[in-house]
Amino acid sequence: MRKIPAAMILVLCISVIAHARQDEPADRVQVRGMFGTAVFIESEPHNVYGAMIDFRLVKGLRVGPEVLYHIGPGQDRDITSTILLSYDFRRLKRVTPFITGGAGLLHHKYGRSTWNGVTAGFGGGVKIGISRNFFVAPEIRAGWDPIGRAMVSIGYRF
Repeated sequence: MRKIPAAMILVLCISVIAHARQDEPADRVQVRGMFGTAVFIESEPHNVYGAMIDFRLVKGLRVGPEVLYHIGPGQDRDITSTILLSYDFRRLKRVTPFITGGAGLLHHKYGRSTWNGVTAGFGGGVKIGISRNFFVAPEIRAGWDPIGRAMVSIGYRF
């Protein structure tokens, strides 16, 4: 029962922060290329490559699709397609902390065997501006299939 009041407080805090945040005109759309590593529960770490695009809904709130290709040991391959909801906190000079979470589909292939499942995760990171529109964003996520992920993305703000 304690989870419901905690969730309500979290939503209220995020709403207040979103309302107070200044509008950034040059970040309505963000495109990112990503690479990193992911850990699945019954496998060795996978190399991960992918891309995402997200759209600002209101001041700090963003939504968009992400597609990742996971290369595991041997013939182990996975593709995840997720819809992410994220929140960018107030930018501090060139650094913008963010949280993100989402869910989607996982397609797993090992040799001739394939199966489909669900993937979900939550995490955060920081976007570090390297120019007016380009940024680098290290992030970590925890969830289910994969259970953990550490990524770096290179992005462009439109």
